[in-house]
Amino acid sequence: MDAGISGLKMDFLSSSALDSRSSMEKISMIMERVKDGDLVVMEGGLTPEEEAELIETTMREIDVENFMGIDVYTLEKDKESFFGLSKKKTVGITIIGPANLMKEVKKQSNFMSVIANLGDSGASMH
Repeated sequence: MDAGISGLKMDFLSSSALDSRSSMEKISMIMERVKDGDLVVMEGGLTPEEEAELIETTMREIDVENFMGIDVYTLEKDKESFFGLSKKKTVGITIIGPANLMKEVKKQSNFMSVIANLGDSGASMH
């Protein structure tokens, strides 16, 4: 019975771990982890350009049998400016994972719940 059970690995990356990396290094690091079936939880997020490059890279690497793509979810927070005169949204955390594992995501303004598929990723097990 244990042969079909698999775990979910989550990698937590602080913003300081990402700040020293180039855009391509970030994307490569994320792709490597996600293609291994891991969820990546990042403090902060990617720039719009980095996110576009991540999606473009994903599209080039899709393999129907082994890698179905990615899902990206962000949880934003309000950031007040000087004297609270204006608010803008900043990314608090970003979750990136394999599309075939991200079964259900519920998102509200300050809460996100992720249910991931385990043991039934669509790939055949021998």
